[in-house]
Amino acid sequence: MKLIADTHTHSIACDHAYSTITENAKVASEKGIFAIAVTEHCPAMPDSPHIWHFECLGALPRKIHDVVILRGAEVNLLDFEGNLDLPEHILKKLEWVIVSAHGCCIKAGTIEQNNNAWLNVAKNPYVDVIGHCGLLDLPIDYEKVIPEFGKAGKLVEINVGSLYRGGQVYENNVKIAQLCAKHNVRVVVNSDSHYCGNLGNFEIALKLLSDINFPEELVINADVKRFTDYLVSRHGDIFGFGNLT
Repeated sequence: MKLIADTHTHSIACDHAYSTITENAKVASEKGIFAIAVTEHCPAMPDSPHIWHFECLGALPRKIHDVVILRGAEVNLLDFEGNLDLPEHILKKLEWVIVSAHGCCIKAGTIEQNNNAWLNVAKNPYVDVIGHCGLLDLPIDYEKVIPEFGKAGKLVEINVGSLYRGGQVYENNVKIAQLCAKHNVRVVVNSDSHYCGNLGNFEIALKLLSDINFPEELVINADVKRFTDYLVSRHGDIFGFGNLT
């Protein structure tokens, strides 16, 4: 399986990332990647860019180094009601929205409370991706929530950065992937790169998916047409996604 997009990337707009957007795009071009998403951490993260970063993403060209650039964000889950740290008027303008739970932004409750947090996120029409939910920050009942993500049309992320942590986090991702296959839930495989050299390094995730015979047709970023069709289905053609290929 060859992946054609990396839709979870960070740049020096966040203090704990180390490359520019242009450097990320250059590496993506060298690796034959069709598209990347610019998905900086949002304001509840201590070293995130100012909210104006997300207001002004339209300044980015559609392509850099001939790589399609999606204007997005990695939004923080704040509470069990599913509240997020970007306002609706910004979320509705973004082209790729990941929601993630980070321990600095939300403290874990009971499994039921944690489940409800994610189930509420799944109701949000502006959310594309459930980010790295295999981490230990907000433990959930995968048997309960994964099917609901699918019913809500959300993509579940297989996050390379998480997989390298190994142990329980890796095993959580195996279970997530198995449940996505069982319930026909689409996934997206992302590097979560914080340095350009790591962008597009999908090998550990592809091995996981191969080991469990995961159906390729459920991987949204394994085919250009599948990927662009998803973008059009989410946004219509207001961003010109139907003409990207």
